Amino acid sequence: MPVRYHPAVPPDDLGPLRAALVAAGRRLGSRGLIAAAEGNLSVRLPGARLLITPTGLRKDELVPADLVVVPLDRASPGWSAAGPRPSSDVAIHRAIYRARPDVVAVGHAHLPAAMALSLADEVPDPAALPETALLLPRLPYVPYGAMGSEELAGRIAAAFATAEGPLPGAVILERHGAVAVGSGDVSAGAAAAASAGAAEDASGGAATAAIATAVNRLELVDVLCRVWRDALLLRATAGRSSRIGPPTRTGRHRLASPHRDRGQREEA
Repeated sequence: MPVRYHPAVPPDDLGPLRAALVAAGRRLGSRGLIAAAEGNLSVRLPGARLLITPTGLRKDELVPADLVVVPLDRASPGWSAAGPRPSSDVAIHRAIYRARPDVVAVGHAHLPAAMALSLADEVPDPAALPETALLLPRLPYVPYGAMGSEELAGRIAAAFATAEGPLPGAVILERHGAVAVGSGDVSAGAAAAASAGAAEDASGGAATAAIATAVNRLELVDVLCRVWRDALLLRATAGRSSRIGPPTRTGRHRLASPHRDRGQREEA
């Protein structure tokens, strides 16, 4: 069983951010979006660092002292050997922060519905629902890669940093759930300067809001995937062979190919 470290007061001034990440983990757990020790969350800190959840512990049962401060640069000195170890997916977080200067928070969860759809070779279209069409108009799909690998981290970061259209707020991972991000100024999209300021004011509300935004986006991806899955089941029950997709202007649902723009998503 992993050893836990519970000093009376964490040896830093990151109390508000530690509390926000703990609350985010509990929120994901309460919605059934993580199980066992799955999932990870982080927030960007000043000084080219990040605060991240540990490996081996349930993310819905963390306390503030469980969280780990690590350098953004993998080559820099790491965390204390006497304390908890960072998430095994820390490479994903580092790669996203390097690729997207506007990003202040990152969240990853093994969404059951998203994993089920990828096993069925289904890629949900965010245009199918008004909320995801508005808030997650681009939802890249990243093919499977070894968990924790630099190779997978690089492809996820590339999907987030695509220059075509609005920058994605989340991506779906084949058989691995989803990753979502939050910036310092959500309404401004890729406002790098504002988000950098939020990271400098690590105890301020902008960074905690970015954590909440990342979790909001994971929840929206989960809603989309569950609705898509249920629509597939209903159509199969009714004996319909057509594919699901967003409604056309006539109000009828259009037909979509089994691999709707999958090639484009893999290149994102």
